[in-house]
Amino acid sequence: MNKAARWLTDQRRIWITVLIVAVVAGIAAVVWVNRSPEQPQEVSAAYGRFLISPRLDSTPVPRWTLRAADLSDEPGAVLLAAPYSLGRYSGYGSPMDAGTMIVAATAVPGEPAPGENAGLTVGPVRMHGIDPDTGLVRWTTDVGELFGCREQVFDGQLACYGTHRVLIIEAATGAVLGDHTTDFEVMDVVVRDGAVSVVGRTADWTTTVVTRGTASAIDATWRRTYPTPVPGDPVRPRIAQDYFLDVHDRDVRVYDLRTGELLFTGPIAYTFDGGIVASQVIDRGASAGRVTLLDRNGHPITEVSNASFLLEWYPTATATPPPILTGESAYERTTGRVLWTNAQIGIDEYAGRKSAIQGVVNNTVIVRSLDGSELVGLDLTDGHRIWQQPTPFSNRSRYDGIADASHLILTDGTTVHAINAADGSTAWSMPSPPSGDPRMRSAVKAMGGRMVTVAAQEFTGYAAA
Repeated sequence: MNKAARWLTDQRRIWITVLIVAVVAGIAAVVWVNRSPEQPQEVSAAYGRFLISPRLDSTPVPRWTLRAADLSDEPGAVLLAAPYSLGRYSGYGSPMDAGTMIVAATAVPGEPAPGENAGLTVGPVRMHGIDPDTGLVRWTTDVGELFGCREQVFDGQLACYGTHRVLIIEAATGAVLGDHTTDFEVMDVVVRDGAVSVVGRTADWTTTVVTRGTASAIDATWRRTYPTPVPGDPVRPRIAQDYFLDVHDRDVRVYDLRTGELLFTGPIAYTFDGGIVASQVIDRGASAGRVTLLDRNGHPITEVSNASFLLEWYPTATATPPPILTGESAYERTTGRVLWTNAQIGIDEYAGRKSAIQGVVNNTVIVRSLDGSELVGLDLTDGHRIWQQPTPFSNRSRYDGIADASHLILTDGTTVHAINAADGSTAWSMPSPPSGDPRMRSAVKAMGGRMVTVAAQEFTGYAAA
């Protein structure tokens, strides 16, 4: 989860559960409405989240596997959990997606970190750039002590930071483009559209510090400070899309990341690609409350009908950016206009209304039923149901996954299934590799444009058969 979404989740007590309103139970046959299974509508996937570029029409084959010892010659080195946990080791690790590369981080663990279940401290970090097709290590860079990096990589540059440090690395070569010591605690950094934006706070936590510049001079454009608006309440700045936010209870101050201008203040819960912002007022514990879509200046666009908790964290593979899917409706991503309504994209559950969406592939929104027994395909253009299939999973708790141009590839930690977006049939299945740690499940990730399975101590790259 990206850091902004993770932070907003903590602030709004958002529970991540992927469920939907129950559909007709016991139907095993595929149900088709106004779309022919013999002539699926396929488009080129130019836009995606957790997207791989090769189409996997049959069970992929493992091409390479890497562990810490394959990356580093340091005795005792371990694989760190990139991109967030580069300052400590909790017994397991994972690489991160860096566009055309896969980047892993290793270090030698040391003494127990302060705090309960905080893991072990680690020494200086080494980063390794890995060819996603061959698994060959293309570069290794000693980067010293780091706290973490931003998950989304823009402009081919890794945006990393320590407590008082900003580090910019070229993902393709491992070259250090900028390494800066700051006089404030760094909390977030992003490189996008040629600009480096850094947010942090003073040592007493009472003032937000924001800079904007380049990899070589992070404050070349401007540097500004913003005292806490609530005396005694610490600032907690975070970058979210084209904004930076500072939250004080339900009072979130929203600033333009490009100019530093305060845009508005309100109960902000989420920011979307395209500029739209969502406010959320929770009136009772087990409810999403009232959600309103706002423009970038905080002006209301529309109130979300049958609101659900907000989180866009499912795979997508579409020709253009898909609409915002929340509550029971699809909203145009830049204007907020209601495109269609279908209550099956969400589910009312004891902990509040949640998203039912498993992924959006091609022209199909794939959702799951309340009990997990079925997957349902909805037409992305108008929301009508186009197919309904029994789920291939025996474990109906929670799925994670990736997408290619035609398939939603999901795992429950035990088995991986590829779902044809056109008709809901299962294209192929394979067992997940054992995680090697009872605390975690094996995962399927999109890294370097390829499918990668991640276990506690190793990761494996796959290719089309």
